[in-house]
Amino acid sequence: MYTSYIGRRFLTLWNERTGHDLSARQFFDEHLHPLFFAHDKYLQWVPNSPFAQKVAQKDLVGGASAAAIQLEKLHRNVQELPPDASFVVGFPAAGTAGTTSGQVSGVGPVVAADDIYCSWIGGALGIGVSGGLSLLLDEDDVLWTLYEGWPHYRAYLSQRPGLKGNQIDTWNGRWLTHAFDEYFDPSEPTAHFHFDAALVTKDGSSSITTQRWIDVLFALTQRYQRRLTAYVYSLAQTNRTIGFVPLELQQIDDLHQLAQRLFQLSPAVRDWQQLRKLYETHYSFARACEQGSIGLAAIEPAKLQEYMPGKDRKISPKTEADRIQLDIYQLWIIAMLNNQELYGVADRLADALLQFAHRDDGRNAGRAKTNANQQVEQVFVKHRPAFIEKLTDLLSTVKSEEPYCSVFDEVVRHIMGMPVDNFPLFIILTRFRYVARQGATALASAETTHA
Repeated sequence: MYTSYIGRRFLTLWNERTGHDLSARQFFDEHLHPLFFAHDKYLQWVPNSPFAQKVAQKDLVGGASAAAIQLEKLHRNVQELPPDASFVVGFPAAGTAGTTSGQVSGVGPVVAADDIYCSWIGGALGIGVSGGLSLLLDEDDVLWTLYEGWPHYRAYLSQRPGLKGNQIDTWNGRWLTHAFDEYFDPSEPTAHFHFDAALVTKDGSSSITTQRWIDVLFALTQRYQRRLTAYVYSLAQTNRTIGFVPLELQQIDDLHQLAQRLFQLSPAVRDWQQLRKLYETHYSFARACEQGSIGLAAIEPAKLQEYMPGKDRKISPKTEADRIQLDIYQLWIIAMLNNQELYGVADRLADALLQFAHRDDGRNAGRAKTNANQQVEQVFVKHRPAFIEKLTDLLSTVKSEEPYCSVFDEVVRHIMGMPVDNFPLFIILTRFRYVARQGATALASAETTHA
């Protein structure tokens, strides 16, 4: 019951930082319940819990509020009933037939009352990401930052009558991304928090959209450049547990650092804020978790597979966003190859191939020019032997002239020393560099003509 562990971790942290010594029940009564449940709109929804059950009108006689009656029922359940999901956050449902009752033991677990209240605290610290999953992180800065965001969520709910409640995990994902941003100002915590942009509105009501999982990871790299371990789960109509997943944040930070060093790429890539906005992932978060850890391989850019050898989707960067996306692909490939020198090798090969395609442009026109372009395109194959064969064909065409001979020799030496799995990445990197050089050549030619 990891929610209880995280709840206790946070309570210990809260007592240390505030100088108090509250029990889990005291913290729930004095801080969590007034903020989360003593309102018309809740911050968190726990199905079948006392807070999900409407109080009968007859029970309101005598001045007792619905919130007080629900709270008292929760306390009574904790004291008198065997633990289940209706009052222990993250626990299985009672019985064996419910959709959230998997692997229920007939013996029945013994859970201390304090751990039950801790489960509510821990459950309120889940970080929701796209795909319907949440993360729990055992990190002081993360837990405290989420806690500091709770009152702001309550304030937004109070200020917007049509805003849906019960989205604490979704809110946490949004708030963590904002609070860990390099431009976050603790003295003005909601400054630059584009809350309205995070809303989806329908029929006069609105709800917070779930934060993309890659944005949460990028935000975490602002504070951590090491491995974190996340507990990944979903508490819904059917509970789902992915388990403990390492987040290799140092690898993702390497991508950031690499972007600052590759000055051959567009300046927009060095604008990390812009790059993060445009970065889309190939995998959903659940699929990424299946890799065993979340590192560089798990954040493969979306649609890159369409350009791999054998797919050969046409590369046509027409807009600035297209060019940045092309640079994102190159950035990720270089990081995956883990050898910045290979960027230079690919770029030199791309330059040689472009020279081959444009050699003797004044005399090489029509069908001959088409054949030269086709020969270059045939170089971008997915198998090493075929690639070497195509380079040999080009070399025989130009009779081993320079720079072709030395560049091709350098390339072959590098690809023979790389793992087989890396070769397709090198090829697509070369193809991207070739297209980038084509664009630069065309732009220079247009400027010369215009002048």
